[in-house]
Order: sequence, then structure tokens, then C-alpha cells
Amino acid sequence: MLKISKFILLLLIYFSLSKPALAQENISISFDKSSAFVGDIVSLKVKAQLPQGAYINASQKFSFSSFDVLGFEIKHIDPAANIYEIDIKIAAYKTGVLQIEPQTVFYINPDGSNNLFFTPAADFEIKSILGTAPAENIKDIKPLKKLPVKTIYIVLIIFSAVLLIVCIFAARSELLKSKNKKEDIILDPKTAALKDLETLYQSPLKKTEPRLFYYKMSEIFRLYISKQYNFNALEMTSAEIFEVVKKILPQSINVNEFKSYLKVFVLAQYAAFKPEEKEIKESFKFTKELLEKL
Repeated sequence: MLKISKFILLLLIYFSLSKPALAQENISISFDKSSAFVGDIVSLKVKAQLPQGAYINASQKFSFSSFDVLGFEIKHIDPAANIYEIDIKIAAYKTGVLQIEPQTVFYINPDGSNNLFFTPAADFEIKSILGTAPAENIKDIKPLKKLPVKTIYIVLIIFSAVLLIVCIFAARSELLKSKNKKEDIILDPKTAALKDLETLYQSPLKKTEPRLFYYKMSEIFRLYISKQYNFNALEMTSAEIFEVVKKILPQSINVNEFKSYLKVFVLAQYAAFKPEEKEIKESFKFTKELLEKL
């Protein structure tokens, strides 16, 4: 009897010690809207209840096959229950019911060891801006009835058609002359980039979503140098861009300042990145200077 009591006691001790190791995270995801159009920014929120004392690592990387990840923010929304929320900003470049693939999220256990969990999969509908109404049914056309036509009617129809063609050509000629007088202004890549940068700086993003502001400012710069120097900067890392652009930098731009400038866009991916108004203004001025001098 004594041996059985000791065995039961050992089992109780084992299960009490292993309970934290066997604890499961309570994970859920939600969206700020039920559907969206192509290019709309969607807020995907991952809510996770972790073991007490555990916390989510700020260094995360998310990737979706049909969405661009514009940034994310980690919040500790309920310290008592140890619930964290990850707000991921995504934008779709495809239409239809798209899959949100499971993502790996890393966190730190109370004892300092690394751990992870997977977010649930989900579907999200992206609509086309051209509309999604179903096409109407096309009915068969009935055979045309043969009508008796006199010769005079045929002559009048041909004459009317010729007159209509002459009028169309005359109107087209006048339109071409008018266009020659009012030439369309076609913006070169530099002027277009500077205009887009100024519009972005005047937008509320620099205050409401500074990380998204930096993402778009980087995109304007990358798109410009891609067009100006014929290489795909949009698909390159900041380090790769630095190695290419440093060879063509004018002497008036310090190479080290340019390298530090590129690092800011990497920092903008993290939740802790909250630049001051002065820092945003300096990044804007340096981007403008690069566009003007490159």
C-alpha cells in the first residue's frame, strides 16, 4: 500500500511540473473588414494568449503569397491574462478568395528559452475595382427577316455612309490639330518622383502611420533609381542597393550618410520604430536631395 501511495505521489509531482511545458497557446485571427478591393490596406490581427511570463519576440518576419506586408505592430493588450496582439498591415495584388497562410510567431518562455506557435489559416475576399456583378445571360439572336429593298434606298444608304465617313475624318483632323496646339505635359521620372514624394509628405501618414510613410518613401526612391539606371531596385535589399548606388553617388552626398539613411527603412519594419517629427523631416529632405542629384 505504501509503494502505491508513493507511485501516485510521484505521478502528481510529474504532472504538476510538466503542466507549463504542455500549455497550449490560445490563438485567433481577425480582420478589420469582411472584404476589400485590390490595393486596400487590410488590418490582420493575431491574438495569442501565452503562458504567464512569456513574451513575443519583436523580431518577426511575415510573408503571404498573394499579399504585400506593409508593416506590423505588437501590443500587450491584457497583461493579467498575458494576451498579445499582432496587427499586420497587408495589401492584396490579386482578386478572388485568397488564402491567408499560417505564419510562424516566435516568443520567449519565462525561463528565457525560445518557443513558437503557428497562426490559423483563413480565407479573405479581394474584389476587383471594376466590379463583381455577374454578367447577364446572352440570348440567341433570331434570324433576320428578308425585306424587299428598292434600288433608290440602297443608293441613299451608300451615300449616307460615305458622307458619315467624310464627316468622321474631318472631325478627326480637327481634333489632331487641337492636340498639336495643346501638347500634353509628360513628366520625366525625376519630376514624377519628386511630385509623388511631396504629395506623400503632405499626407497624414507621417503622423498616423509613420512606418507605412517610410515604406512608401522607400518605394518612391527605389522606383526612381530603377527607371533612371535600369536595374530592379524594388526586389533588392538595402545592402544590395547600397553596393550599386554608392558607385554613382555624386561627391556632394556623403556615402556614410547614405548608408545610414538606408538603415532607417530597415528599422521601419519593427514595432518599436516611432520616429520624431524632426527625424521624419530629415529623412524626407535627404530623399528629396537624392532624387534631385542622382
